[in-house]
Order: sequence, then structure tokens, then C-alpha cells
Amino acid sequence: MFDGQGGHPMSPYSMESHVSVGFDEWVRLVGNRFVPLALTTGSPETFIGTIRSRTIGGICVTDIAASSHSVHRLSQAIRRDRNDHLKLSLQLEGAGLVMQDGRSAQLNPGDAAIYDTSRPYTLEYGGPMRSLVMLFPHAMLGLSSSLVHTVTATRLAGDSGIGRVICPFMQHMAENLDLLEGAGGSRIMHSAFELITALLSAEIHASAPNDEHGVAFESVRMYIDSHLSDPDLNTDAIARAHFVSTRQLQYLFQEEGLTVSGYIRSQRLERCRMDLEDSALQERTVLQIAQAGGFVDLSHFSKLFKSTYGRSPREHRLAHA
Repeated sequence: MFDGQGGHPMSPYSMESHVSVGFDEWVRLVGNRFVPLALTTGSPETFIGTIRSRTIGGICVTDIAASSHSVHRLSQAIRRDRNDHLKLSLQLEGAGLVMQDGRSAQLNPGDAAIYDTSRPYTLEYGGPMRSLVMLFPHAMLGLSSSLVHTVTATRLAGDSGIGRVICPFMQHMAENLDLLEGAGGSRIMHSAFELITALLSAEIHASAPNDEHGVAFESVRMYIDSHLSDPDLNTDAIARAHFVSTRQLQYLFQEEGLTVSGYIRSQRLERCRMDLEDSALQERTVLQIAQAGGFVDLSHFSKLFKSTYGRSPREHRLAHA
């Protein structure tokens, strides 16, 4: 588990809070918190900023409130920093402008936008603001990177379409950030990601309905996620189900910087992790949880789990008992 400041280990569940600070301290707190950023303000002498942050299973959720300022992700900083993460920003109060990839999105309360930390971007806030920012690895979203890049710095409206359902959910999450912990917090974040995926998918379909590669990848991803418990789920079975060759399927994932087997393994492990943390499933043995996640061999599952999360399945369950 890593934070956004150069890959230092973090607890799967951690909470930080800060009192209001001036601009110099804000630069220290925020400038290298997620990825290296350059911050500016027209009134450093009157600037006030407050930050609350919760890290849950590798996802950093931050409630930010501040005076007017600008944030710049510069190309020279990107060359020094190799983290490949996405950020989703939900405007809670005030207005904001998000710019990336030649696009700009004006965000009002309830609106959201996604942007990629691997490329330059700018955020501008002309007055007092408050935002909920989620930082997560690109691969965790499960959407085609080629599709996501078509909707960076695009307004995801909170007052129309499915945004009317999803954005209020995230607003409530921001108001109850202190309560996101343990298995409950992990499952809420999982639900949030499903909603974010739905919101982005709707926007992607509206902006690029003819992107065959992205549509195919999304179809395969959804198929895999719904068949994780099947121990026979593999490249050949998935290719047959989608009437493509294994070579075509492998190429589809290579375009996303993934492998079919690697994606299946990571999704299975994540499902097992959440089940091990769930107190409602304490009666299930580790073997039963592993089998429900599609793993047949307990020893193999335990080795994979420990290499991924740093401790054995039993140790992980005890730590969240």
C-alpha cells in the first residue's frame, strides 16, 4: 500500500486531519501529497486551507477546502514521478475549472471530473472552494485507458442523467469521511467505484460511441468480473465466450498494459481481501473464501495473497477482526 508522496507504505485504513493553515504550509501539505504539484495564489497573506484524508485499500479520499488558488501538474514533475494514477474531483462548494488534454470543464457543486496524473493538468479555483478528491491506480478503475482519456477534463454533471444518483452518494461519502473504515468502508469504496465506472461509461458512450476497442475491452472486463468464482475462467474460455481468438484477446489487454491472467488474478485477490475483512463472513474458512474467489489450491492462494498484501490471509483476517 502506498501514499502519493513517493511510494511510502501506508496502512490499508488510515485517517489524517489538519487544522486550517496558511499558504506556505498548504504548499508543504498538498504540493507533494499525491503527486508533485505547483500551487499558486493571488493572496498568499490571506490564504486559508483545510484538508482531511482517508486511505482505504489503496484509494486515497481527501476532503479539501481552501481559498482561491491554482494547481498545476507540470511536465517536468511527471518525468521525475512515475506514478500512474487517476484523480476524480467532485465539487462540493464553490466553482472550479479543470483543464487537461486540450479540454476544460467548469465544475459547480455536484459536478465531477476525472484527470490523469501521468499527463499535465491544471485546476483553477477563483474563490473559496471545497472538493472531494479520490486518487487511485488507473488499473483499479477497470475501464479502458484509451476510453478514459477521451473524457478527461469533461464535466460529469451531477444534475442530470445517472449523475443525479451517483454524485449525491459521493457527497454523502465526503460528509461521513470519518466513518469509512474496516470492511464496511472497503465495501462502500467498492460500491463507489462501481458507480464511478457507470458514470464514466455513460459519458464515454456519449462522446465516443464507435470506439470498438474500448467497447470490446469493457465487455470482456464485465464478463470476467461476473465469472471470478469459476475456477475454469481463463484466456481460452473468455475468448470462446466472445467469439475471438486467444491472440486477439491477449492483444486487447496488451493495449491496456495488462494481461488476461494478471487481471483475473488481481480481481480475484481483491474480492477475497474484502471477504476476509467482512465480519459477516467469519464463519467461512479461508479455504471457502478462496474457492468462492475462484482459487482451487489454498497454498497457492496464500502465497499470492501474501506477496500482494504483505501478510497471509489468516493474518489479514485477524488484523481486521
